[in-house]
Amino acid sequence: MEAALNISGGFDAVYEEYFDMVYKICYVYFKGNAADAEDAVQTAFMKYLESDCPPEAGEHTKAWLIVTAQNVCKSMLRRHHRKDSGLDAAADKGTPFEYREVMDAVMHLPENERMAVYLNLYEGYTAADTARLMGCRENTVYSYIHRARKKLKKELGG
Repeated sequence: MEAALNISGGFDAVYEEYFDMVYKICYVYFKGNAADAEDAVQTAFMKYLESDCPPEAGEHTKAWLIVTAQNVCKSMLRRHHRKDSGLDAAADKGTPFEYREVMDAVMHLPENERMAVYLNLYEGYTAADTARLMGCRENTVYSYIHRARKKLKKELGG
């Protein structure tokens, strides 16, 4: 019984610390579809809770959750689980206009560019860490970010 309490308490702390990050990753994958993002977040945290060997605390947990969230989203997208909905519903929840405009532009990027930009710029990962999390080479991450910046500059007008 005591072990179950420790796992639960540990899970609560992990959930509190990483929920926002996991949600944002899923939100980016589903191009602003909040309902699908919430489903993916729930699935990612269930996988963490059900894991026989949960990752060590700190950066290992963070990286594990990022990779798991990406895999859950990719799996859901493959199953055509996603429903198309506009970004307007999520954007009108008190987010400043500038952020919505930039986030809307980021949502229109191809998947790899979108994730590279998010992990690098929003989560603060280095290109090497982003490459490891995305399962590609570091130079590929630089290419994704370079292409994404060019597209965002063109779309946002400057």
